[in-house]
Amino acid sequence: MNVELNDLIELFAYKVDDLEAGREPRGGTGSLLHLRRRLLEAKLPGPLAKRFREIDRRYRAIQDQEPGATAEVGPASPPPELAEIDLGIVELPIEEDVLPAEDQTQALLQAFAEDVYWARLNRELARVVRGLTGGRRYELRLAYAFLQNFEAYSATPNFARDFNLSKFTLSEPIPALSDPLVTLDDEEIALALMREVFHIALRLGDGKTYPLPLPPEGVLPYLRRFLRRIVETPEALPVTPPGGGPTSDELRAALDEARRSALTAHEREQLVRDLEEKLREVAAQERRMRMVAEEDRRRFLAAAERLTAILRRYLPAPRGEAAFPEVPEPLASGADAGPKLDELPRDATMVTLRRAPTRLTLGGVPLTLSVAGEHTQLTVAGEEYPLREGEPLSVPYETWEVWAFLRGDYVHVRLEMREGAQLSALLSEGRVLAYLVHPHADYAYLRLLRAFSARLKGPVNYEEYSPESAERFTEAPLDTLEAFARKGLGVVKQRLRKTPGGLKLLREVAVSLGLEPEGQKLLRVLSDWLNFRPPTRETMGGDLGIATIAGEPVNVQAGNLVLSVRQTDDTVYVGAAGSVPRKLGDLMVWPLDDGAVVIAREGKRLAHTFVKVI
Repeated sequence: MNVELNDLIELFAYKVDDLEAGREPRGGTGSLLHLRRRLLEAKLPGPLAKRFREIDRRYRAIQDQEPGATAEVGPASPPPELAEIDLGIVELPIEEDVLPAEDQTQALLQAFAEDVYWARLNRELARVVRGLTGGRRYELRLAYAFLQNFEAYSATPNFARDFNLSKFTLSEPIPALSDPLVTLDDEEIALALMREVFHIALRLGDGKTYPLPLPPEGVLPYLRRFLRRIVETPEALPVTPPGGGPTSDELRAALDEARRSALTAHEREQLVRDLEEKLREVAAQERRMRMVAEEDRRRFLAAAERLTAILRRYLPAPRGEAAFPEVPEPLASGADAGPKLDELPRDATMVTLRRAPTRLTLGGVPLTLSVAGEHTQLTVAGEEYPLREGEPLSVPYETWEVWAFLRGDYVHVRLEMREGAQLSALLSEGRVLAYLVHPHADYAYLRLLRAFSARLKGPVNYEEYSPESAERFTEAPLDTLEAFARKGLGVVKQRLRKTPGGLKLLREVAVSLGLEPEGQKLLRVLSDWLNFRPPTRETMGGDLGIATIAGEPVNVQAGNLVLSVRQTDDTVYVGAAGSVPRKLGDLMVWPLDDGAVVIAREGKRLAHTFVKVI
């Protein structure tokens, strides 16, 4: 379509050139007017619209300066319909009929940024809901109640000005855990539920969807008030006697009536005795249920805070703390203004392209954009994937996920680190470090590594790596020992690259030091680390813990030990009861009696696992 429009603009330019030279346009003035009308009515993309305006400005200048020029070179009496077309079109201001190129570009980039935001959010929420679908699902049950009550209340007249929710009335209670109509243990349903909560949060205050005039900064406090208002309403967690029997109030009324009844004294005494016994049982049950309900209320209030924290973390500023994705301007070609493909930085991880055949390498990933009529394909490292309008494409490639979006005549491509790839790479290294810093058998694994590193260079005097050589390790601080072991691990990796099959020498080293069992374990973890491949979401493993550093400390539990991870300014500390806190960079090993806790950090994301050494 763009090729055809480009040809029409070229033809229009030729006809205007003829007018400027005092010649009759090829095909006559009528064909020029028909062509101009078609271009005015077409939805031209930015570069073509800019070029058309420049040519049309020349045409209108000719019409203004030489009003009789067209009459002199054109037909003596143009057909009436052409005259009407001339009167109806020539006077239309081009600036009002064609959207300025800058506005088109901004609208395009905004649409792409929204695509990227929702693609990222869906990925993050899929990770979040995995931790919400277990247990008693307080967050999901409260989110479900919020959606039901918000939909009902937003349709009432009180909603438009009730910022403090003083007129709010509950329309549906929080569902019970066993409610057969609310299957919140399904991750797909939970993900859709959380997405809808974010949809409401993003539409609140836009002045279009809901009549509540909230500023963007007021959206999150309002949602927090709404969640707490639901929990604090007594009807949200109703207390009913088990089995649907009579309540204590109903039994008291029946007891008063029995005492006034006309029964015989013996019958009345027996009936009162039975009712009093039943009343004591029901009252005790209700007291227990009220205590359970009060405990549930406290837990739901805590769930409201956790839901608010999730919204704050992923809502774009100023509603929340997340940064809205940046999308670069479309790359230009030929004489078009703007950045060119050959000007793309080598370390770039995102690009916006015209929908035209293109080859490029982005972040080391070879990409090819192919266009055949209405069909568009993106080839990633030799594999072809179709692109469809408005549907995000995600392709894993090594440590990256290639994200692509097609919208109109442009394609946006960006590289994102595969989910957990960086953290998993650090954890893989941390599993080796867990062995190296553990004091088992006089730091047997660290002595093995040092001797192995020396053996990769040539013959070794193994007496230098006896248990006595480990005395200095016992005196070194943990952070210093960890840095030493990590540096040695890097040296071994470099020497193995220069020595193909060098891992076999580790068995020789282990036999020479009398540490054959330890050598087999070290060989296994070294092989796993050296042959590491980024895992998929399905192969991350069930022994991993994932957390996000927020305002509150994050607890990492390993057996009876609880490590507290907290952030102070730009520094993250890890501590335990009775120990000095340690600074956390990107990786830390916390030794235990039989193993170690490995903590990896990427920005605000944490991953941790326990490694059994003994």
